Amino acid sequence: MSTDRKAPDPRVEVELVRALYRQGPLASFIALVMGAVMAAAIWGDVPAVWVAIWYALITANQAVRIALWRAFHRANPGPESVAAWARRYTAGMAVGGGLFGSAAWALPYLPGTEQAFLLVFISGMAAGSVSANAFHRPAMVVYLAAILATPTAVVTYLAMTERTMGYVLVAFAYVFYFLVMQGFGRSQARVLRQSIEFSHRNDDLVAALENKTALAESAKRAAERASAAKSLFFAAASHDLRQPLHALGLFAASLRTGTSDPQQTRRVDQILSSVDALESLFDELLDISKLDAGAVKVTRGHFHVESVYSRLATVHAPAAAKAGLGLRFMPTEAVVETDAVLLERLLGNLVSNAIRYTQRGGVFVGCRRRGTAWSVEVWDTGVGIPEAERERVFDEFYQLNNPERDRRKGLGLGLATVKRIAAVLGHEVELDSRPGHGSVFRVRVPAGDAARIPTSIAAPRAEALDSLAGKTVAVVEDDAIVREGMRELLGEWRCLVVDGASAADVAAALSRVPDLIVADYRLREGRNGVQAVAELRAAFGAGVPAVLISGDTAPDIFAAAQGAGLVLLQKPVQPARLRATLTRLLARGRAAREVAVGLG
Repeated sequence: MSTDRKAPDPRVEVELVRALYRQGPLASFIALVMGAVMAAAIWGDVPAVWVAIWYALITANQAVRIALWRAFHRANPGPESVAAWARRYTAGMAVGGGLFGSAAWALPYLPGTEQAFLLVFISGMAAGSVSANAFHRPAMVVYLAAILATPTAVVTYLAMTERTMGYVLVAFAYVFYFLVMQGFGRSQARVLRQSIEFSHRNDDLVAALENKTALAESAKRAAERASAAKSLFFAAASHDLRQPLHALGLFAASLRTGTSDPQQTRRVDQILSSVDALESLFDELLDISKLDAGAVKVTRGHFHVESVYSRLATVHAPAAAKAGLGLRFMPTEAVVETDAVLLERLLGNLVSNAIRYTQRGGVFVGCRRRGTAWSVEVWDTGVGIPEAERERVFDEFYQLNNPERDRRKGLGLGLATVKRIAAVLGHEVELDSRPGHGSVFRVRVPAGDAARIPTSIAAPRAEALDSLAGKTVAVVEDDAIVREGMRELLGEWRCLVVDGASAADVAAALSRVPDLIVADYRLREGRNGVQAVAELRAAFGAGVPAVLISGDTAPDIFAAAQGAGLVLLQKPVQPARLRATLTRLLARGRAAREVAVGLG
């Protein structure tokens, strides 16, 4: 039996250790604050000199860690010495974990409430260390063992001496907690390592393209974009995989525009197809996870079903037209009481699923009264669903008539999401179908009261549905591919689009005051969308409505948008949501001007 294993990539090891040391003084500051809190918790119950000595040791350990951080950055080690720096970091974590865990010696002197606080506080520090140390598994394991060893031993001692079942349970819980945290950390470490390896494989692919094509300059720019995407990936990998996946898609798309070799073009197209499928799968899995975890907040209200129809038509009409199908929404005066966003998502999945499995005919969406509720129905003339399969189609990844797993037919998560949203909203979903003739899905939604509909979301008037037509939209986006996509989308809505990589480019191209501004947050040369909006407003008027778009989830971006009074949308932005936001901003700006005229 072969025992050969692939040797680790030295570049990956260097990146992992650099990520450990990147935490630096901030981690030490947090540790000092945590130590101070623990010292305050046990102060007065144990001899003060003991507490002072313990905290002095904590401070000394953090001072050594800061000195080690400085030495690491001065040395800037490479593959040949990075293992030694990893061992030094691990030793520091072992000492730090042991010191924090040693606070458990105070447990016998503390009353029950303070004992519980100390044990929970130590457990929280152990959990928080997993993400920080997952870049180097030995450091993670050593810290967990060191910080949990003393509490476990002390609690076990108390269980034996006081013969209290509570201490026995706590001791068992700590052992189980250690095993669980190790398992979680091992999984996170594997994801981080694979992510970095994948990033380096992209770098290798770029290098190969440079050697095989005459487009050396174009490949160099692509490598620089890949490096930037990789840096963003490291910043967000332990918290959120969505933005790195988005960066990978942009990198692949940029390669597509930089080669004229048919063979290379075909390969890049395959990469783009795989990225699109992965992003779609990730989005749908994330939705299902949120619904299963109860993390989706339901905001119920009264609204016209027609307002949901208008947004669904905007989103799904192009796909139906491309498939040669009709898509009709029966006019209705129905008013319902539920969460408008979640109902739109539920119906959107049903409409998308119907279009995907209908070869001829079309899809019809209607609404009829059923006692105290409205039955919102999606009909199609598709392949139909056999009676024996009607329960299974709501399971994850289960698909009919797609044994080859053709991605164009979806991933088998649409109806699974429908089932979960309906459960969250408390709505009943019914399915009737005739194989070979089509299917109908019915969602029963409680009837609402038209008098309780907020003015801002009343039934749309015909002229409001096309309120963007003829409006001048200034788009500031430094990525040419994203800019082109935005230009095409706004063009479909009959907007007049003036775009550029910077506010200066857009201002130079504008011949009139824009009706709307759409700006990406991160721009070239350290600029951002908040600054771009400010520059355009200074040139054309402070009252121009503006929306900010970002793929980042950092709190400072939300704070910057809020401070500037801008609406912030997170990438990837659904067209329907973008259109609704732009329409709302236009209406708000028009209302403000009318008030100003009235006051004048």
